[in-house]
Amino acid sequence: MKREDRNFAERAIKKLLIGSQLDGFQFGIGPGIVRVCFSHYSEQDPDQLWLNIEVRKIAIIASDEQLTTISKETLEELDDEESFQLLLRNRREKVKDIWLGEDSPHLYISLESGKVLYVNGHDENYECWQVGDNHGYGDGDWLIVAVPGNEIAIWSPEEFK
Repeated sequence: MKREDRNFAERAIKKLLIGSQLDGFQFGIGPGIVRVCFSHYSEQDPDQLWLNIEVRKIAIIASDEQLTTISKETLEELDDEESFQLLLRNRREKVKDIWLGEDSPHLYISLESGKVLYVNGHDENYECWQVGDNHGYGDGDWLIVAVPGNEIAIWSPEEFK
């Protein structure tokens, strides 16, 4: 992953999600996909955001020690019920900070409680996750995608540089 792509994607995701609240989840558009919904209950635009998780190697990290030892190799892919329970236990949490992994676009979403939602960003064959605005059916301005091979793709409004 190129450093400039990582930095741009990280700035975009921060702009979108910081201050939003984990507002719900739903079955994704395909089998094995989870869609996490975030909302800004303020005047911030866009106010409706989503995170699609396709390769469900996710975790909630509660300590700095866990943060340094977590990796895609140490996580097993969760089934639907496990994913939904993990998210349900952290509903209504506000997003405090976001960062991406150094070499792979692993997504780290820091919550106000001090916990961190970790989403694996590396797979050789599949997009691991996507973040976007509105409902994600081509009507949004923002789309950030962890693509196969440790890369990240970003679509944003022209004025966001």
